[in-house]
Amino acid sequence: MAKTALLQQGLLEFTLNSPQNTDTFGFELANDTKVSLLAPGVVRFEPKDSIPSRAIVLSAGIHGNETAPIECLDKLVSDIFALEVKLEQPLLVILGNPPAMIEAKRELSVNLNRLFIGKHQNYASCYEVERAKQLESLLDNFYKSYQHLPAYHLDLHTAIRSSKHEKFAVYPFTHGKPWQKSSLALLQACGVDCVLFSNEPASTFSYHSSAKYNAVAFTVELGKVHAFGQNDLSKLEQLSTTLQQLLSDSNLSSLGFKPKQAVLFEVSDVVNKHQEDFCFSFGQSQANFTEYQTGYELAKEGSGSVVIGNGPKAIVFPNDKVAIGQRAVLLVKRMSLSDIEQAEKNHRLE
Repeated sequence: MAKTALLQQGLLEFTLNSPQNTDTFGFELANDTKVSLLAPGVVRFEPKDSIPSRAIVLSAGIHGNETAPIECLDKLVSDIFALEVKLEQPLLVILGNPPAMIEAKRELSVNLNRLFIGKHQNYASCYEVERAKQLESLLDNFYKSYQHLPAYHLDLHTAIRSSKHEKFAVYPFTHGKPWQKSSLALLQACGVDCVLFSNEPASTFSYHSSAKYNAVAFTVELGKVHAFGQNDLSKLEQLSTTLQQLLSDSNLSSLGFKPKQAVLFEVSDVVNKHQEDFCFSFGQSQANFTEYQTGYELAKEGSGSVVIGNGPKAIVFPNDKVAIGQRAVLLVKRMSLSDIEQAEKNHRLE
């Protein structure tokens, strides 16, 4: 029976055993929490008789080889099944790209995290394009079912490269709305002090939730890519503890923003790849947040080059193997404590 297999195997193993199975089913746990398997790797929890204060989406595996957060969410789901987590909030858990997980690849055909907010319409049909459509629909149904509640979405990843800040988050572009200290406090509680403030709209899963549903949403990077079974999940204990608090507590006021502990960056430049010969001046081992001074030749492309202006600036997510037209690297500038204080005075940070 599918219910028994899901409970015994856990969400990850169950999904990888049948990544294309379109069967859906539902059941109730012993505490009357309603469980619905909506699609491969997608399960919805609806606690009975609780008075919820937020609607929560937790996703991982949008890139199939980013395994640590997949394993983290798999354990969380198993703990919910075992009634070891007090679940008071409606929850949608998404393992994004099961076929890519099986092949230990970032994607099969197209970067799934570039297909949201409707961008999948610009691509020919393939697994990731159809999956983006499906995930948008499931997300829409979930948030609309709880439209009276604040929406939350943590999209969990690991990075291709090592990083001078092992854990960091991308704060989606807010279209002029202030950054929220309560959101930064939540990230700090998860063990994520380093945050990048985006400077333009994106097609990522977290931006989709932020822009369309006004969700407290982030792309959260949790270390470096490793194969299944090779992750040290003890490094994610703070995250796991805070996720349980997010799922249970109605009031998160105990989480306070610590500005002196914060490492905040603003994105200054988005460098896209326009030609096949685009290549960086540094090697594949160069870490995220490596800083370069004004005048440094960052990359070459065709007969031109990309040069750092108004430095120093640090690199984040450098990848010269992306498809033409996609982002090759972000350039970011660090905010000082006085910058943070000024942002508060100017109501950019509230």
